[in-house]
Amino acid sequence: MSKLERLGKYEIRRVLGRGGWGTVYLAFDPDIEREVAVKTIRKDQIDAGLAAEFMARFRNEARAAGRLHHPNIVGVHEYGEDAQHTYIVMEYVDGSGLRDHVFSTPGFTFGQLVGLMTQLLDALEFAHQRGIVHRDIKPSNLLVSKAGVLKVADFGIARVDRSNLTTFGSVIGTPSYMSPEQCRGEDTDARSDLFSAGVVLYELVTGQRPFLGPAETVAQRICHDDPAPPSQRAAFRMPAAVDQLVSRALAKKAGARFQSAAAFREALQEVVKLGVEVDDGQGTTVVNIGTVMLKRPAPVLDDATLDSVEHELARFLGPMAKLIVQKAAAVSRDREELCSILSENIDDVDTRRKFVEAFHRTASGARSGASAASALRSGTHAASVSASVAKPASGVSRPLDDAFIDRMTTLLAKRIGPIARVVVRKAAQQAHARGELVRLVAADLEDEARTAFLNDVGPSDR
Repeated sequence: MSKLERLGKYEIRRVLGRGGWGTVYLAFDPDIEREVAVKTIRKDQIDAGLAAEFMARFRNEARAAGRLHHPNIVGVHEYGEDAQHTYIVMEYVDGSGLRDHVFSTPGFTFGQLVGLMTQLLDALEFAHQRGIVHRDIKPSNLLVSKAGVLKVADFGIARVDRSNLTTFGSVIGTPSYMSPEQCRGEDTDARSDLFSAGVVLYELVTGQRPFLGPAETVAQRICHDDPAPPSQRAAFRMPAAVDQLVSRALAKKAGARFQSAAAFREALQEVVKLGVEVDDGQGTTVVNIGTVMLKRPAPVLDDATLDSVEHELARFLGPMAKLIVQKAAAVSRDREELCSILSENIDDVDTRRKFVEAFHRTASGARSGASAASALRSGTHAASVSASVAKPASGVSRPLDDAFIDRMTTLLAKRIGPIARVVVRKAAQQAHARGELVRLVAADLEDEARTAFLNDVGPSDR
């Protein structure tokens, strides 16, 4: 049993998961005689500078989910505090995350996926009608019970009506699933959740996310790049209507997307009626797309890498690391995706950054060549810099200073939005001079954006 034996009237039974500052426990409510999940944070483990915002998010989760009574949303029973903990008591879902459910269920079909997506969109429609935008829709926040019921969880960063919990210009969410407007730190509405739902659909149909890479690269790709159509990545021949549906869900401009969860759901229901060509071994035949089985991603990671990564993750999450790495490895196609999936289990931004940096050091030791250094960098791809950005001819090294770093942040923000602050900060930790900082920052920009950025910087600082 955990060292923590009781919270209020709730009897703690075991740990379900851990995050940056808190733990989720399976507990027992003796009054009603039912199992519940208790999400806790330790007051003494919260950084003093972030305590107010973090506690506001925690209360926001209780407030947002507590007003949503729907069969596809995890119910919240109580919010409480004692001398050491603040906690939320919620419905216990005996099951797994959506991604694990889909890829671990033998013979899982496209029709079954549409059924789960329909439940997700039902939940989002219900929340949106009540003025609540989730803002962090991703597979790990979507639980599937053993009975096949999908439940939306974790409303910690939800926007309740016009709440000012986060202000314009702040970036909040999980990078791989954020909408373009989230990446830019702009205001969001229900259509942001629908973009994230489109990312989830794409990932589960194809076995990989539409936008891959470190957080800063992902944000840039979400804002500017169109992913390959699902038909080019899926394991079966797919009707053009599926590509069109996903393309609309992932439209860069909110006005070009589905304007409501109901519209998204109706489009899915039409697509699942279509026929698709399959090879049954005796020739090509047409079957209903709903009967076609999804292909599980094949794990491609060696045991040495996984052992090293597990050791690093355990420093941040404790004994849960082993199980988390095993599950992530089963659905990761490469080290970059493994790092992205694992880092999402760490709530605190600084803790997540430290893990990503440690992951890079650990994983790169298991590989050789320049590609090893570039594939897992937590910031910019330094290995590719020399090929894409000219080095200064003068040989003069001009030292970094705060004013120059601020200027680089402002210039980069014109191309990639508020995430520029994170990019420049990470690059500054590696760079020793102005020219080196410029090259690191420019390395991940697309050709036109890189040229414009370097022109703004000017030749004297390159």
